Amino acid sequence: MSEAERVDEAPTGGIWSPAYARVTIANLTIVAIAAFDGLALVAALPAIADDLGDVALLPWVITAFLATSAVAGITAGPVIDAIGVRRTFRATGLWFLASSALAAVAPNMPLLVTARALQGIGGGLVISVALAAVGLAYPARLRARAFAANSLVWGVMGFGGPVLTAGLLAVADWRMIFVVQLPITALALAAGWSTLPSTRERPQRVVMDYPGIAMLALLVGASLAAVSQVGVRWWAAGAGAAVAIAAGAAYWSHSGRTAEPLLAREHLTRFPLRRVHATSGLVLVAGLAADNYLPLYMQTTRGRSEVFAAFSVLFLTVGWSGAAFVVSRLLDRWHESDAILVGSCLMLPATTVAGVSIALGWPIPVVFAAFFAMGCAIGFVSTSGLTLLQSAANDGEMGRVNAAHQFIRTLSITYGVAVGGAILLLVVDRQIGDVEVVRDVLGGEDVDPSPATLDAIRDGLAWVHVFSGIAAIAAIWAASVLWRLVRARRAAATSVGAP
Repeated sequence: MSEAERVDEAPTGGIWSPAYARVTIANLTIVAIAAFDGLALVAALPAIADDLGDVALLPWVITAFLATSAVAGITAGPVIDAIGVRRTFRATGLWFLASSALAAVAPNMPLLVTARALQGIGGGLVISVALAAVGLAYPARLRARAFAANSLVWGVMGFGGPVLTAGLLAVADWRMIFVVQLPITALALAAGWSTLPSTRERPQRVVMDYPGIAMLALLVGASLAAVSQVGVRWWAAGAGAAVAIAAGAAYWSHSGRTAEPLLAREHLTRFPLRRVHATSGLVLVAGLAADNYLPLYMQTTRGRSEVFAAFSVLFLTVGWSGAAFVVSRLLDRWHESDAILVGSCLMLPATTVAGVSIALGWPIPVVFAAFFAMGCAIGFVSTSGLTLLQSAANDGEMGRVNAAHQFIRTLSITYGVAVGGAILLLVVDRQIGDVEVVRDVLGGEDVDPSPATLDAIRDGLAWVHVFSGIAAIAAIWAASVLWRLVRARRAAATSVGAP
């Protein structure tokens, strides 16, 4: 069915109207699971280490999930396009339910890491399903509002996740974090079991590009390995980055020779997909490169409590969620490329104010306001980009287009955080010759940094914002090109249709 036909036959009403309510519940519940899992488990890592030991494996509780989730998110694309959203959702929801139960009863660290790797497969698949479902279940006029609702849930979980984790750890142990996911996942399954769109009444055979999966898995694995070694073993970080680049080049060559590649070139380069991927990725790099290290700055240089520092990252999240809601209304009158350009232009002054306020020690509310504005920039670009991307895809490729975009976003976040950390540690190392205190604070150790170390952390985070500003300038360029091309194509279409 074409886009125009689907819009003509679409029921009236909003995302909470009877026609869409159960699809909305299923989508938002999936997002809540993903947000809670990501935000809650980090806070529980010390408790997991105390209970299971094998502290050397502790980082893999997070890394294993990220690695398998990124790869699974890509493989979801051809699966969704072959058998439909509904069948994919059923299978992956049950997988996530089973793997969460396995994580809850894991008796030791190796089995917990294994369970988390399995859970990451389900997590990556269900998020891809949720993104594709928005494009297939809602008409174009409601997609931005559906994405805004997803962002709002993520923002709410940003505030509620750590609080809920603290409550669970106060009355039970870390296993309850996985236990509470079971009824939520069951609710999502019940809501979406028969209501998510079935785009394939007669499922096609799933054609899986196993060599492509291997290459992209190597790309993701090498990227994560490089990130983990930044500031620890620079030679290992460089080697990991080199392997990742080689794997990416090998896949690009492979995708041009294969009839049905896992990630098709056209889903990366076709207009307007390439510009949407680039702008969204650059804005995420600009915002998250610094945001991940704001708690370190608040806890050390500003002398705030660990709890206060932990909640400092939420200002970007709240700005992201709020802007997504605003832009979902603005798109009734604006074109998506207009909102993308506005968000990209907002990122540069926001990162500039954030960097200057950190470098000069301006009041903390100014810092938080700047990060809130950075979140607003991401919300404008992310929501508008997803809406434009889905309007440019047909039903038969919706899964692969969304999977490609999610893959780009994942890599952008990974690389942004990695480069931000590398700059921070480099500045600290140059000024005081010792980065161990930074690693100790990031690892939750109770340390008392010297005044010179506090100044080095401040300067390091300020320099991270220089990198963020460069990424923001690149985002403005990409958004400007997209805006001009969209206007030119719309003007050409209008002139063709004129009498």
